[in-house]
Amino acid sequence: MASWAGKVDCVKALLDAKADVKVFAMDDMNAMHFAAQKGHAEVVRLLLNHGISVNSKTRKGTNALQFAAKQGYLKVVELLMKRHANVKAADRNGKTALDLTQDETIRAALEAGLQEQEKRQGADKQAKKAKDAEAEAASAAKADRAVGEQTGTAVQDAPGDASAEPQPAAGPVEREDPSAGPQSDAKTLPGQGMSHGSGTNGKRHVRKRVEEADEEEPPDIKPAKRSQKVALSHLDEESEEEG
Repeated sequence: MASWAGKVDCVKALLDAKADVKVFAMDDMNAMHFAAQKGHAEVVRLLLNHGISVNSKTRKGTNALQFAAKQGYLKVVELLMKRHANVKAADRNGKTALDLTQDETIRAALEAGLQEQEKRQGADKQAKKAKDAEAEAASAAKADRAVGEQTGTAVQDAPGDASAEPQPAAGPVEREDPSAGPQSDAKTLPGQGMSHGSGTNGKRHVRKRVEEADEEEPPDIKPAKRSQKVALSHLDEESEEEG
């Protein structure tokens, strides 16, 4: 009731005593709605300074600016617009403050306030867009740094192909003597490498080696040597013919 009656000192005392400015009365009207409806600009200022919402609405969707505009209270209208009251706000019937006012001075003030509000909203959108772009750029830069750090760690951890097995060091290459003849691991048997044209002495030499080998061989191998003795008998016959 103090707000409706415009009792500034009483309202101030109540506010200093921590009175709740958000309490609603009939039709969900709060203290500022009553003060705006009656044109008490100083009471409206006190309530705004103590945290009441400038755009709070009643059950019918009416705000303080609509009350003041409809009743023709220019000072209250100007005060509310300075506190960024929403000029575009409409009540349950779709009526804005511009629709409700019949005062041309108040209409002009509302139109000027509407333009200022649109500029402010545009600036806020641009600021938000720039802030979002800055945050996105910072996030991208952070991601790039993380990728770079991971890449650097991977390069340090794997300087080469870890899967490749170490190859043994090559030893010295043995070179063959070009002057030497072809090498062979096969042992020369008695009688090999000696042609029939070597003469009687050569055949006797062969016979002597076979006989020596026969004496050294175990008994189970001696029968195999008989074929060699037969061959040697032929050699003796040839030697006698040549002699």
